[in-house]
Amino acid sequence: MKPKRSSRPEARREVRREAAPVPVPRRSPLAWVAVLLLVLALLAQTGRLRDRLTAGRMLRQVELVSMAMIARGEMPGRLLSGNLELLRRAAVLDPTEVGIPIARGTQYLLLGNGSSAAAAYGDALELEPRPEIHLNLGRAFVMAGETEKAREHFRLATRLDPNLAPLVPAELR
Repeated sequence: MKPKRSSRPEARREVRREAAPVPVPRRSPLAWVAVLLLVLALLAQTGRLRDRLTAGRMLRQVELVSMAMIARGEMPGRLLSGNLELLRRAAVLDPTEVGIPIARGTQYLLLGNGSSAAAAYGDALELEPRPEIHLNLGRAFVMAGETEKAREHFRLATRLDPNLAPLVPAELR
């Protein structure tokens, strides 16, 4: 059985101790500056991620349009020019994405502009050296009429990845 509580106020009084106030540590101005810089860095990274995602969507759109045109056997210059403009805007948003200059080079190849394609593939090669880029540079130089440069890039491509040899024209191996 529980003991009954008294209803008298004196009996219900509890001894309450007032706790000493806990001192709040003061932050130095330098600490606040560091926090502010961290927040700004986080915001910048968030913006950078948003830009990279947007550029990736633009690149994907160009790839889908290009594949659809190739599947239909159509190469309307208006659509290719639109793709090039979209790739220009994507490159501003994400200048380190190697897929953007590769796609730009492919658009120029589809337009029949070998020298512009070679310049775009050269940009891609500076970002990330890959055997496929050398292969595409070879194709661009063939289109531009520069067979010696084409042969050099085809050799580099097959030296770096022998599986690319069947994609090189026999007369330029």
